[in-house]
Amino acid sequence: MRGFPPIQIFVLGLLFGLLAVPLVQLTGNAPRHAENEDVPQAQAQHGTQEVKGGDQHPEGEHKHVEVPALIRLRYAHKPLSVSLKSNGEELLTKLDLSEAVVEVKAKVEVSHDGNELSLEAKWPEGTPDTALTVEIEPEGFETRRETRWSSGPTLSEILTLIW
Repeated sequence: MRGFPPIQIFVLGLLFGLLAVPLVQLTGNAPRHAENEDVPQAQAQHGTQEVKGGDQHPEGEHKHVEVPALIRLRYAHKPLSVSLKSNGEELLTKLDLSEAVVEVKAKVEVSHDGNELSLEAKWPEGTPDTALTVEIEPEGFETRRETRWSSGPTLSEILTLIW
């Protein structure tokens, strides 16, 4: 004997709805809240200002600041070397490329105009075209993620990140 199709569709819709609510909460892009609400007061005491988006600061009313940041590198094929520079200064110091995901702490200057970072990487000869993903998570700002593909054993790109 067969079931009644409208009831089966109702049960299927109900199950989908019950699964959709937790999935939306887990994968949704909810805005990040600062862990410590006293940060702007502490910055005011030290004479620094937090840089917001480009339209919120007219020229002359902002200050570019260096903030601690977590930089992650992800790759499928282990590179021989990776370099990430901001204004000629190397951000990836003490780099251990033995893991598939590399994390480094550095200070990154955050500018409302955007930051240009120079990314260079080298792989052994014979390595197929591969991707390198750079994630930068400055303290108090959203994470920015860029993926670049190599063509051959080298990669040389300029990344523009806007916070």
